[in-house]
Amino acid sequence: MLAAVVRAALVMLCFVSTLPAQGGPPGGRPGGPPGGGPPAGVVPGGMPAGVVAGPDSATLQSEAIRVFLDCQGRVRGCDRDFFVTEINFVNWMRDRFDADVQLLVVALTNGGGGNANTITFIGRRGFAGMEDTLVVNSLPNDPEDKIRRDLARAFKLGLARFVAKSPIASRIDMRYAAPFGQRQQVSAANLNDPWNLWLYNVGTNLFVTAEEQQQRLNGSLNLSATRVTDLWKVNLSATGSVREDKFDVPARPGRDAFTLVNEQRTYNASSLVVRSLGAHWSAGLKLGVGYSDFLNQDLAVRAQPAIEYNVFPWTEQTRRQLTFLYNVGPNYYNYQRTTVFDLDEETRYSQQLTASLFARQPWGSSNISLDWINYLHDFDRNALTLSGSLDLRLGRGFSLDIRGSAARINDQIYLPRDGNTEEEILLQRQALQTGFRITTNIGIRYTFGSIYNTIVNQRFSSLGSSGGRFNFFFF
Repeated sequence: MLAAVVRAALVMLCFVSTLPAQGGPPGGRPGGPPGGGPPAGVVPGGMPAGVVAGPDSATLQSEAIRVFLDCQGRVRGCDRDFFVTEINFVNWMRDRFDADVQLLVVALTNGGGGNANTITFIGRRGFAGMEDTLVVNSLPNDPEDKIRRDLARAFKLGLARFVAKSPIASRIDMRYAAPFGQRQQVSAANLNDPWNLWLYNVGTNLFVTAEEQQQRLNGSLNLSATRVTDLWKVNLSATGSVREDKFDVPARPGRDAFTLVNEQRTYNASSLVVRSLGAHWSAGLKLGVGYSDFLNQDLAVRAQPAIEYNVFPWTEQTRRQLTFLYNVGPNYYNYQRTTVFDLDEETRYSQQLTASLFARQPWGSSNISLDWINYLHDFDRNALTLSGSLDLRLGRGFSLDIRGSAARINDQIYLPRDGNTEEEILLQRQALQTGFRITTNIGIRYTFGSIYNTIVNQRFSSLGSSGGRFNFFFF
């Protein structure tokens, strides 16, 4: 068997060695027809048909500007392969340290429930000091293809300023596609919005799995209404979730068979109203009501006036934020089981101060917050939490990713007096007493090799996670 595998590998190796270099046909440019001519629809130099012919592809590659795409966070439509294919007048680099221009793309949720994609064009090397910013807005139901085409169009517009200073500037042309039957653009300010900027979302989820000795059901419902303007932000939401686990435990010597059932329910309704008070200040009110088996609460009601200060102007929110948020107000709790303080219900005032730093820069991104909360009737009932994430681009191909949180906890006034049973502990049915909570995740990534990465090849991509089965040996 092993000898057959070795023979097959040698045959494949001999076949591969006879293929033309770079995947092109003998005597031709990579991807071109026999004889060295350009592919159909492309003039010499690799430019789209209709662009004046000029230097060959090797000259174009050496004279075109180098671009590094940096989509930070979850940016919908950030399809690098698509951009490499559509924007073929630049060199796409693997590392920002080799680039002339860095495209920093940051996505924030806009008032319509979609994304405001802020694109910052950062000049490097010979373009150091040059910087531009464009914003591409998307709706929540926009398809990925529309979003990536809008991003590609914005990339081309923003890169024009840099390409205009490069040797291939004479080969670039721009055209305006006017709306059909229109001579001027429609102004959004003149549109009549029947929804008055309100956005509504309804979502539900049902997950069921069953085996011979265990069954699980998870269900949830989410409702929300949001309205965002320059001065006001209103967010109303209601959520509910039910989890039910059932385990059939077989009989053992000295013990009969039995069925173990775990049910957890959580319901919440909340509202947030925020008013802008200038370039740095904001004021708001948070209201909430809820039910939680996990937190031993039949009813929880909260009212928290709040004020927030941002050290940086909110016009810079896509790049950096340093905010201080303070809220204070009453909390009413009605408990399912008597608490460790011999209470079945209580009303307590609490205060909370949160300092948060958010930054997305050419070197990477960071999000760090420090949160302090305490009950005013007893300052010993408090919690301090430090959390955040840090993504550093330390050098050529080298990046460090750190995420986690650490909390000192002493505010669990809801814990039941009679403690938790073994079943409740193992099934995590209710919160357990703890003085701290730590979560960490550290990742290091290093990439090396060719700094040019302009070829798109999606062959065999459909293997996906099943690619592990594409082996000589099966386990």
